[in-house]
Amino acid sequence: MEYKAWVQKDIAPFTNLEYTSIQYPDLNEGELIIETKAATLNFADLLLSSGMYQSNPSTPFVPGFEVAGIVKECSSDSIFKIGDRVIAATTVFRSGRHGSFGDYCVASENLAYRLPNDISYEVGAAILMSYLTSDFALHRRAKLKSNELVLINAAAGGVGISAVQLAKIYGAKVIAAVGSNEKKEIVEKYNPDLVVNYQEENLKETVEKHFGKRPVNVFYDQVGGESYNQGIKLLSSEGRALIVGFASGNIPSQSLSYLLVKNITIMGVFMISFEENDKEYLKNRIEIIFDHFRSKKIEPIYKIIGFKDVIKYLDLIGSRKTVGRIVAVK
Repeated sequence: MEYKAWVQKDIAPFTNLEYTSIQYPDLNEGELIIETKAATLNFADLLLSSGMYQSNPSTPFVPGFEVAGIVKECSSDSIFKIGDRVIAATTVFRSGRHGSFGDYCVASENLAYRLPNDISYEVGAAILMSYLTSDFALHRRAKLKSNELVLINAAAGGVGISAVQLAKIYGAKVIAAVGSNEKKEIVEKYNPDLVVNYQEENLKETVEKHFGKRPVNVFYDQVGGESYNQGIKLLSSEGRALIVGFASGNIPSQSLSYLLVKNITIMGVFMISFEENDKEYLKNRIEIIFDHFRSKKIEPIYKIIGFKDVIKYLDLIGSRKTVGRIVAVK
């Protein structure tokens, strides 16, 4: 049996993706086969296609890290049943070959969550990795406290906007760093305490003008490169830097002597590792996030596209021209 998907036949740029047929997957222990209803596009999909992700599937494979859909197959002892509405992380994050850019995908049961009937597939797909990652980073890793000052890089992206909204819920003060005035206007809707367009303003000078020298308690960075270098210099003594990703493509090197003399802690943020380490924690937190959505405390920002436009929007993500999340629907 075969199904239709965006298939990467060789390790190459994402522009080589081809909408074609691929062999239907086998069901393995601890996994679900899900009929895709909505799939979220991520910068990591670009890395995966080009062989630059931290784990890479054998070719041919289908990218797509996140899915909202219906359980088509599960093991007899699964906590899920056929027909359940779910959101899930697909197994491509650990070299699986069947991501969400197709009719079906394979997901880890430990990273799958029932999607309530009052939340659409599109919203579920937009929420999953963005809000769960930001919640994991701010709540679990940084242990963010009320009135602490948080600097969020790429604050107009899907993950960045979720971090802004959650940090405000936790009672923190927020500095949102963005790359255009258009993005600045969008982020201002979520009441950050300061928004900086780093294309037109010096981030360090602007932040210190408003809050004093090295005022930041928590630095949330998903960009790397020069953006990281500027942000780390704004951290106060006992500040925490959250390393969420490297959207710039530049993985910075850090002088340990600087961390030592400034009493700074750098924290990795890889929520997926909790697939085995503490799956119940993630399950409990996604329920809290669903409640935030119902009570209108969070507002996922997303654009719905057709599957035929996946390559076009991956290109826009790569050039950092998107706002919020991009959700492809069947």
